[in-house]
Amino acid sequence: MRSNKFLISNLFLLIVCVAIFQHLPNNIYPNMLDLSFGFNVHDVQNTFNVLSDRGRMNYIVSSLSLDTVFPILYSLFFISIFLKLNEDRPLILCIPIIAGICDLGENVFIASMMSFLDFNQIAESQILIGSLFNQGKWIFCFATLVLILLKLIARLRQFK
Repeated sequence: MRSNKFLISNLFLLIVCVAIFQHLPNNIYPNMLDLSFGFNVHDVQNTFNVLSDRGRMNYIVSSLSLDTVFPILYSLFFISIFLKLNEDRPLILCIPIIAGICDLGENVFIASMMSFLDFNQIAESQILIGSLFNQGKWIFCFATLVLILLKLIARLRQFK
């Protein structure tokens, strides 16, 4: 995981995933709940209505396939960067894993919500929990990026 080859391969796969997300059918990408920091009943209803039955089915498939691979890839990518920067504290190395786990939880809740035939069948608690997973994902991803940046700054200062 510390090798440059692994890091570059992982980065390439992340870029491929992002490109695929942007070209999903049925106008899914601009309506993905995953992209916002939290979502509410109105956001879910809007996505539900805009995507139609076919779009929601494609969203479910992408959430449970491509968007299952994506958090694994970015978690491994972040961990690899930490290891390249000689980070060995388990708590720090767990932060990107927690981000990935939150992302996977978010995907399950979104797929579940999009599987209903009628928006009114979706419980508000389901939307709340899905949104909490979403916010957790973004918070832990942001924390990971900040810690990587701080580690890079500390490393640069060592070389002065």
